[in-house]
Formats: sequence, structure tokens, C-alpha cells
Amino acid sequence: MTTDQVEVSVVLCTRDGAARLPETLAHLRTALDATARTAELVVVDNGSRDGTPALLAEAARTDPRVRVVEEACPGTSRARNRGVGAAAGDVLLFTDDDVHVPADWVDRMAGPLAEGSADLVGGAVALAPHLHRDWLSPELASEYFAVVPEPPVVGREFAAASIGATRAVLDQVPFDEALGTARYPGAEDLVFRLDALNAGFRQTAVAGATVEHHPDARRLEPARLAALATGRGRAEAYLAHHLHGRSPHAATSLAKLAVTSGMLLVRRAPAPRAAGAVDAEALRLRRRVAFHREMLTLTRTRPPR
Repeated sequence: MTTDQVEVSVVLCTRDGAARLPETLAHLRTALDATARTAELVVVDNGSRDGTPALLAEAARTDPRVRVVEEACPGTSRARNRGVGAAAGDVLLFTDDDVHVPADWVDRMAGPLAEGSADLVGGAVALAPHLHRDWLSPELASEYFAVVPEPPVVGREFAAASIGATRAVLDQVPFDEALGTARYPGAEDLVFRLDALNAGFRQTAVAGATVEHHPDARRLEPARLAALATGRGRAEAYLAHHLHGRSPHAATSLAKLAVTSGMLLVRRAPAPRAAGAVDAEALRLRRRVAFHREMLTLTRTRPPR
């Protein structure tokens, strides 16, 4: 297979993913086997320091559909853009290195794009069953674990664990490389969708192609979720400032920050919870504090997009 024969490119980004990649790659190979479309898998190694390079080299050696490219500068959006640049297909699908796709995923996701009925697609994402917790509400699962209920609904959740776009979209709308970083984790998929829709492209939701998300179980720990809430709050400030041009007066943000910080500090101890359970209200307050702090920084230092 030569690159000029490729119809569909699946782009997968990874960093230090040696422990989780074997199963992810196995599911993707099954999906490539199941489609009649000519497809490739482009894997972007985003600066791995574990056994990932050797594992990917072996995957490419044993399967001509697999190509490996490198992006040394950390950042999910930067890695995805590198993958887009290397991909040969006019239809591009994206998933993550801790996601297991079903056998018909490539066919179902690529269909509307290849047939011209949509420019942008999103599918459902389920959390792996062994990671379910009694305290993990649908809202928390969506916000912190990219869960998108089946059937997915256009205009609601949109998670990079299962999305796709045409080459025409990606030529005009790259992933925002300020997002998907240590400072601004997540939200790059939402910004990508907003930018694509604002550019006049059409989106549809793909039912019946639910992928299964297998994040590291340590992400369920309260301390990990608290850190992620802070990062998500900063990312939301970036969206508000750069996409919507919200530039509140510094005094307003300071007042909101003081109130929200005070609420977090004096918050009464919640009702007893099971060991390892998470205080959802504390996460919400932490996120708001991070949002207002970052808005203060952004309004002082950077103009809106």
C-alpha cells in the first residue's frame, strides 16, 4: 500500500504509553482489518522516555499500515497536528492511547466523512467497567474522563477519544497548540469543534461506535482529580478569554477569586464518604478558583484571539 492509495488515516498520539499501547494497537488493527476502506494508522510519539519507541518500531515493522512519526515538543494538540501533517488520507480519525475501539469503528466513523454528509464527526465514549465508582456521577465522568453517552448528541459532549474530520477541515482548522499542555490540559477537542463550526463546517454524531476509555486508575484518586480540576479551570479561562473575548476588569476577577477561594477554604467538612471518594463540590470550587486566577493573568498579559 502506498500513501497515495490511503483513504482513511487514523491518528494516535502517545507519550510513555508502552504499558497501555499493546491493547490499544490490537483493537485498532482489528478495526483496520474490518473495513473495506484503504486505511493507515499514524502513531505520533510525543517524546516518550520508556519502551514506547521500540514497541512502535516493531509495530511498524510487522504491519505496513502502521507509520510512526515523532514530535519531541510535549503537547497533545501539537502531536495531533504533527500526525495530521504526516497522514495521507482525506478522512482522518482520532483516538487516544488508552482507548479501545470496536471492530466497526473505522467504518462507522469514516462513513459520513467519506460520503460527504458531514465534515466533522464525534462518537460515544464509555469508561471501562472496572473503573466505575459509586461516587462518579455522569457529570464528573464527562468532565474528567471524557465520557460521552450513547447515543451521542450533536452540540453536546465531543471528546477526542473518538472524533474525525475531513482533510478540508484540518487544512483550515488545526488543533490549538496552547491546549493539551501541562498548563491547559484538555479542551483542545472542544476548541477544535468550535473553530470548525465557526468556519462553516458541518458536524454529525455517530451512534453505535462506542469506544472504551481505560485511563490509569490513579486518575480516580482525589489528589489527581484536584490537580486536574485546577488545570481544567485554567483551560476554561483560556477559552473564555481567547475565544469569546471575555476580559473582565481586574477588580471584578479579584472579587470573584476572593469569594470563591474563601468558599473553598471555609467549606465545612462534607458528609462521610467511602475511602477514596471525591468531593464533587470541592472540585467545582477548585476549578472556579483556577479559572479566576488564570483570567487575571490572561487579561493582564495577552490579548484575546
